[in-house]
Amino acid sequence: MRRLTGRALDPPAESGPAAEDGRTGLPPRAKPGVLVVDDEHLVRVILQLGLERDGFEVWTAANGRQAIELYREHREDIAAVLLDVRMPGLDGPATLGALRELSPAVRACFMTGDPNAYDPEALRQRGAAYFIAKPFRLDHLAHFAYRAFEERASRTI
Repeated sequence: MRRLTGRALDPPAESGPAAEDGRTGLPPRAKPGVLVVDDEHLVRVILQLGLERDGFEVWTAANGRQAIELYREHREDIAAVLLDVRMPGLDGPATLGALRELSPAVRACFMTGDPNAYDPEALRQRGAAYFIAKPFRLDHLAHFAYRAFEERASRTI
């Protein structure tokens, strides 16, 4: 099986913090929230299982409209949003625009199966903190989500 590690705007660190649970380095009771938005059911399930295994609380949405509703309800708990770029209805960039209206500081990672169709800098200008090509390693997304959680925590202290 061939794995791409993706092209990242802000690549993951070589090694993460030492983990109390062996994975994310999160204290046992801290559970950062991640919203996964992808129109492919299997992608959502795999990301949810992988991120939950790594200590995250995960919400999933099959499209942009569901993502906006979930974010509206749980924005205080969601540290990062993982968005498929290409989806029917609201695509990833349009969804991120709507999420930014709710919270301008939302941290988002765009995921795409066709990395050559998008300019990472253009996606950054639309608000992406990170851009990764599918298929990717789950630890790259977990690293992004953990960093978003840390940044959010440091703003609230």
